Amino acid sequence: MPPGTRIHIEVNENNIPCNIPESILLGTYLGVVARDPVLAPISFSDWRNKGMEPYKKKDVS
Repeated sequence: MPPGTRIHIEVNENNIPCNIPESILLGTYLGVVARDPVLAPISFSDWRNKGMEPYKKKDVS
């Protein structure tokens, strides 16, 4: 796919992608980004790390 190409992803009320071919393409792209330390410079090897606390969703019941 050429750089700069945009793809419309339809989502339902829970923000879950609905159109299968486009959602597969999105998932593939996000997987590539997540594995590339240049595109996603994440320095935490474990989600349970205390440094991740500010980025986690808090349950406000």
